[in-house]
Amino acid sequence: MRYTCVDTAEFLYPDITDYLSGTKEIRILSPRGSYACAQILFSDVKTDILTVAADGWNPELYEMVPVYVERNHGLDDNNSAPHMPERRAPYYIYDCFKPITDTLRVGDNGVCALYLSEWIPADAEVGIRTASVRVGDVTIPVTVEVSSVVVPDETLTMIVGYNRPCVCKYHNVEMDSPAFDELDTKYLKMLRRMRQNMLYCPGPSAKLLGDNKWEIDFSAMEAFFTKAMSLGYTKFNFGLGFRRSWQESTILVNGMESMSFECYCYLAQMLPALVAWLKEHGWLDALILGIADEPNNANATEYRALCGLVRKLAPELKLLDAMSFGPVHGAIDIWIPLNAEYQRHRTEIETFRTYGDEIWFYDCCGPRGGGTINRFMDYPLLATRYHFWAGYRYNLTGYLHWAANFYQPGQNPFEQSCPEHHNADSVCYLPAGDTHVMYPGEGEPWMSARLEAQRASAEEYEMLCALAAVDREAADAICRSVCREFDDVDYDVRHFRAARNALIRRLEK
Repeated sequence: MRYTCVDTAEFLYPDITDYLSGTKEIRILSPRGSYACAQILFSDVKTDILTVAADGWNPELYEMVPVYVERNHGLDDNNSAPHMPERRAPYYIYDCFKPITDTLRVGDNGVCALYLSEWIPADAEVGIRTASVRVGDVTIPVTVEVSSVVVPDETLTMIVGYNRPCVCKYHNVEMDSPAFDELDTKYLKMLRRMRQNMLYCPGPSAKLLGDNKWEIDFSAMEAFFTKAMSLGYTKFNFGLGFRRSWQESTILVNGMESMSFECYCYLAQMLPALVAWLKEHGWLDALILGIADEPNNANATEYRALCGLVRKLAPELKLLDAMSFGPVHGAIDIWIPLNAEYQRHRTEIETFRTYGDEIWFYDCCGPRGGGTINRFMDYPLLATRYHFWAGYRYNLTGYLHWAANFYQPGQNPFEQSCPEHHNADSVCYLPAGDTHVMYPGEGEPWMSARLEAQRASAEEYEMLCALAAVDREAADAICRSVCREFDDVDYDVRHFRAARNALIRRLEK
């Protein structure tokens, strides 16, 4: 049996056995308040099952499950770039992590992979531990160095779309049942592991009583807030309206055209009631309201008018939306441009910050190619890992992605990575992995390599900010050594690891 220990910032594949960062031992430098992680690929295995045992450390063990990338959707010779795609499809990739106890299944080709992750508490003893992991008849040496550095508390806001109906569908449970509640908790805890601290939440339900009189009910929101806050979430968002078409101006709110008299009557009752309910519970600062996702030139005027109406009826609420750059300046408080759009229109968008607004960023199914990082499975894993290094680089204080587990109708995420997607009157196929960073496992969610990369990146963002607070020049130099722009990063995993370790060493001083 052969094996190689590969840097966790690099994807593993069941048909590739040699890696740039591959070694015969595991060496980990970990801050406290984080995870000491490693991954090992085994090949030429002559048995169906391998036993696993760790000595001198206590990691969680995960069998790395190969998932299928059927095509490089949205990329061709005209818009591809080095590492985009990293591989030409079709192929299998070890993106999914299944929890195990002490046995590791081997694939039909004699290949398997193991992910190990040990939690290092904030009060853990500082120093170097010599340990090992035994897999089959092979013993692999492990060195875990626990740094004196503690990952700072979260200042970055992160919201990645969590879909409760998909939990019900893919685990065959009924909404509001005890089985669903248990699964829901597991999914929410997994997103907290990624340092996600904001959630899309249900909006209030409304019943028309007649004569434009509405009964507003906040019970579902209250149950959602209460549970999520008990798990560590601090911020919430729901969208007030949504486009009817990408080509027309109409925004629909609760099924009504937003500029109609009927919609005005609804908003004039719902929004003040919402503010009163939030104040009653001390949650006013927890909710940031979305107006209509991704406004464009076609609906910009109506979007700004709707923002103005909300400002009149509920001036206490902050507003945000994901968008490309467009003629809606002055309408909201938190701007969330596409990463490529921020880079392209940085001067204009930074003007919003000058006048008191906050700037986050998002990515989704685009852009494809051109070198811009994203969390796709046909990009290097470093394209995901650099997300919040770039956030630090530009002082972008929040991140949004539409999908943590938004599997599309008929999609098996283990075998289909590029499903068909419908958005109003737009139909497209999505790039590999855009719909999810979690998998519907056996009675539980299974995390992905990309979820772990985002978690580590969010921790590194906080460490970069902590260093910048005492030595901005050093923090900037470390960041720029590997991450200069959204479309200019270093894909040599050895260079990345050196920069990340240099960040920890500098903080130790």
